[in-house]
Amino acid sequence: MYLKSKQSLLFMLSMMMLFGSVTLRAETTCKGPGLSMSVVGNYVFLQGNLCEGDGNKFIKFMSSTAKGISIVRLDLRGGAGLEAVKIGKYLRSHAMTTWTDARQDKCASACNRVFAGGLQRIYSHANYITTGKNNNQHFGLGYHHPNVQGDFRAASSFYHQQIVPYLKETLPPKAFNWVVMTDENNLTYDMIWLNGQQALELGIATSNKAPD
Repeated sequence: MYLKSKQSLLFMLSMMMLFGSVTLRAETTCKGPGLSMSVVGNYVFLQGNLCEGDGNKFIKFMSSTAKGISIVRLDLRGGAGLEAVKIGKYLRSHAMTTWTDARQDKCASACNRVFAGGLQRIYSHANYITTGKNNNQHFGLGYHHPNVQGDFRAASSFYHQQIVPYLKETLPPKAFNWVVMTDENNLTYDMIWLNGQQALELGIATSNKAPD
């Protein structure tokens, strides 16, 4: 009896370690040089990919070099989900505006989590996009489910524990439901791109007018 109990305990501990490692790997996935930040006129421009530690890097930048600026423009290919959430929460707590321009900015995967953090969310020049997958589309808001080294189902726990609560907190119900449904039905690297007018109707975006 004691041996069976001990075996059960060891099994539970091994499963906890396994799921913990999955969560860690899912949120630290990063390709490329990481986050690039610059001040361009009246906004902060974020480019590149989100890597581990970039959330704190962004917060430090906003409290020093970019202090007083309230608009953040996004051109990010994706990256670490938890870093996106950290940046998004900072944006919301400081009532900042997020902006991506579909003529020249790509805000895909983890980037759309950052976009959701804006109190005001500008998605400009995106009416030409047809919502759905399109291999010839390279700009705009793009959605898919996170993955662990190419395994999308393995990131399910991470997604529901870390990403879904954040999206529910930052987006209106109609927008939240669309994003979660879209993510969960797209277990591929191919993005589902979002039309500008639809983004407004859903509440994912609050405006389609680029800042002056």
